[in-house]
Order: sequence, then C-alpha cells, then structure tokens
Amino acid sequence: RGDNMAITTYTFKEICDKTGYKSSVIRYYEKEFNLSIPRDVNGRRYFTQKDLDKLLYIKRLQDEGFSNSQIKKHIQEGIYCTSEIAVSADTVHNNSSSYDCSSDFGISKLEEKLTSIEKSIEQLNEAIFSKERDLIISENMKLKMELKQKSYELFEIKEKLRYEKEKKRGFFSKLFNRK
Repeated sequence: RGDNMAITTYTFKEICDKTGYKSSVIRYYEKEFNLSIPRDVNGRRYFTQKDLDKLLYIKRLQDEGFSNSQIKKHIQEGIYCTSEIAVSADTVHNNSSSYDCSSDFGISKLEEKLTSIEKSIEQLNEAIFSKERDLIISENMKLKMELKQKSYELFEIKEKLRYEKEKKRGFFSKLFNRK
C-alpha cells in the first residue's frame, strides 16, 4: 500500500492476493490465531510486513500438514519464524527452507526440545532393547523346555519299541539271548 513512517503496509486485498487466502479466511484466522491486525481511523484493517510474514508462516505450516491447533501452539510458544528471500541481479536465492527465528530465545527453546526428544528416543530404544532381550531369553527357555519334553517322549517311544520287539521274540531266542 505504501510507507507509513517507513513501515510497509498492505490492504486487505493485497494480503489476500499475496497469501492466496480469501478475506473470510483471514478474518477467521485473525480470531483463530489471536492475530493483532491493526485498523486505521475508519476501522479498516491494514497489514504490516510482520502480519504478512505471520500469515505466510501459517500457510507454510498448513502446507506441511500441521493442524490449526498445532499452528496455534507454535505461535503462542513464540516459535514463529520468517523466511527470507534474497534476490540479486545474477541469481535468485530462496532460503525458505531455513528459518530465521527472530530471537535466540526461540532457537534455544527449540534446541532444548530437540535435546529432550533425543533423550526420550534413547530411553525408548533402551526399553525396547531390554524388552526384546527379555523376550528372546523367555522364548529360548520355552524352546529348551520343549526340547527336553520331546527328548523324554522320544525315550519313552524307544522303550516301548524295545519292549514290543522283546515281546515278539520267541521263547528260545529269549532263553539263549539271540537277537
């Protein structure tokens, strides 16, 4: 729209064009995400670059599959980052994949969460390994018991077979111990 004391502002229509959102969606997001969109003396909304960046950030998170409640949490916790696009005469560099968080506080908070998540993953891996080991030991013991049981059954069958052979032999072969 123009410069208002060196601050770039945008009209409602310009924001709709830049974000791809309909005006009703922006009004809804203003309430949903507790956005503080300033108004002029006539009560009409005007948007700053920061407002545009925040709406584009919301759109990017939605495109990445975040739900509105997750996005709201990001914004409330101060994990709000903007992307920077640098353009030169020779090349165009788009650094939208790397976030430039506005404060070291946001970065340190993210690093703390990442460390916490890594520790949780380690603990889960140890628990899984321990449970897998216990399960393998348990299965091994079951197999050993089954093997022992089968060995006893085999011995019984051999004894019965020997008894049946002995029973079928004649009287004189038993007497003179012939086989």
